[in-house]
Amino acid sequence: MPAPAPLPEFSSLVDLNGALRAGRLKARDLVRAAARALSQEARPGGAVRELLEEDALGAARDVEKELARGRTRGLLQGAPFAVSETLSLARRVPPWNPGADPRRVEDAAAVARLRGARSIPLALASSPPLGGLLAGPAAAESAAASLVGRRLVPFALAVDFNGNVLRGALEHACCALRPTFGLASAFGIAPLGWTLASAAVLAGSAEDCGFVLERISGADSRSPHSPGRGFRYAPQYARPLDQLRVAVAPDAGPLLAALADLRSGLAEFPVPDLPATSTLETILAAEAGEAFADLLAASPEGRAFLDEARSLAAFDYLRAMRLRRMAQEWLSAALERADVLLLPWRHSHDPASPDLSGEVPCRLCEFLALALLAGAPVFASGKRAGALFCAVARPFSENTLLRLVSTLEKALPQGGGGWAGSNRPSPRESSRV
Repeated sequence: MPAPAPLPEFSSLVDLNGALRAGRLKARDLVRAAARALSQEARPGGAVRELLEEDALGAARDVEKELARGRTRGLLQGAPFAVSETLSLARRVPPWNPGADPRRVEDAAAVARLRGARSIPLALASSPPLGGLLAGPAAAESAAASLVGRRLVPFALAVDFNGNVLRGALEHACCALRPTFGLASAFGIAPLGWTLASAAVLAGSAEDCGFVLERISGADSRSPHSPGRGFRYAPQYARPLDQLRVAVAPDAGPLLAALADLRSGLAEFPVPDLPATSTLETILAAEAGEAFADLLAASPEGRAFLDEARSLAAFDYLRAMRLRRMAQEWLSAALERADVLLLPWRHSHDPASPDLSGEVPCRLCEFLALALLAGAPVFASGKRAGALFCAVARPFSENTLLRLVSTLEKALPQGGGGWAGSNRPSPRESSRV
């Protein structure tokens, strides 16, 4: 079977929206082209669980009518996207709640907000059972990431609970942004960890991640950890690059060279001395085990996980929460000396690569676990072959994080892929005085 053809060549959501608004591209033609490519993935074992073409064509028709009247709703208007089945879609029974009445199932808050911006859900992306929870540190949201990495959709939404979305982006040549915990509403996401799971964005560039996060963020009384505010993507107001202090792991090679070109200050990379991965796994076992007890009991692997969860005492969970507080304090102290922490990632075929599936947690796993425990924003870039990395900033500093990694992506050697690859500045960045 031939490989599915990618969507028409647009370098970013900005370019795609410009073509739609100028009439060079019709929203329904875009949806049809994307659906043709995605249809080859809508098979047993494929990356698409369900193709939503009929509903998407109706939404695209409404977009065309709005644009014909001169009514614009932002850069995501008319853009098709994929949704991992770890988020709920209206009138569809979520896999984590098979007894739900489909008539009562609502869109996850993030999906509803994108619909409000007239972005178009086109595909329900497959996800491993329980989001890959049983895979532990080897979990990766591969299906949604592969759709973005092959440019079959401009962006996708998924639920990150232990770095699974970030690892998916690193493996499939795209980008992922897990925002500050609570910034995106948890309403309608799979309960993979009520103090850890977060809606996350997969896209082709840091800039596109920022545009999508702006739309899906915001206060929500239905979300228990909502900070009561949203996010506005405005990287031009972040700290100038030549004033940033960046801590980079010493074996970061291309990252160090690119940072030197950007004239960013370099700080010493701190080495944590905390059992971050085991702490994260304890919290996830307790929270997900309780939420998914019935589903876990239905399979041998699930029963083993459930037995482990049930063996935890209140003492174990509370101790993990105390260690979590220590992780927050460690990251806060580390980010007093640097604005962003960068860690490289190597392909699995590299002999020096950390083993993501081994019993001993690799440095990347520990790094991600610390950031997740602290609720900090994390960005993963899989776009540049040989220069893949993760970056962390202090909570609610997404603009600083995105400004640095966006510039860094353009400074790194070309390679990899993704929906967006343009080196031109964004409209907001170029308008900076």
